[in-house]
Amino acid sequence: MLNESNSKSARRTKHLFKDALMRLLETESFACISVKDIVETADYNRTTFYNHYYDKFDLLDDITQELLDGFTESVRNSFKGYPLTQRKSMNASDITIFDYVYQNRRAISLCLQNDVQKRLILKILDTIHQTLVETWTPIVHLTEKQISTDARIFTYTLAGTIQGWMEEKFVTPPDEVRAAFVSYHNQKL
Repeated sequence: MLNESNSKSARRTKHLFKDALMRLLETESFACISVKDIVETADYNRTTFYNHYYDKFDLLDDITQELLDGFTESVRNSFKGYPLTQRKSMNASDITIFDYVYQNRRAISLCLQNDVQKRLILKILDTIHQTLVETWTPIVHLTEKQISTDARIFTYTLAGTIQGWMEEKFVTPPDEVRAAFVSYHNQKL
């Protein structure tokens, strides 16, 4: 039976399982990692694991959902005032998505370099797109199709920037990536 408790103890235990899986992903593919490996790395027992998760896929889904929730919040906060149709110059200090990605670079990189890559990439793209559509719809007067198209173009520009940054292993500081993205956007106006 899963423990649905959101107590401090339950959150801590779940955090330790997530961290254990992330550490294992540094050296193993997800397919090769077992629940036994996870509980041994976290220094817990299987019963405790199964009190919180059904299986390793449930744990991975929890990690993925946490990342996606963070993407949603940072995209919403970063681009709420910048729908493409308003042709408004971006202010670099408003764009926090690159800080979020940098702070979570380990988890994002580990998930993307393993056998869960395609699924996570599609979820990230969909999350960014849906968040932009939801954020921009109330503030622009366009058809649903046009907003979706603008959001899709913006999503691919943002995702491509993040992908390139990841491929260089985050060598460029977040402020420089943000400045380049904002400069590109503002020049396209």
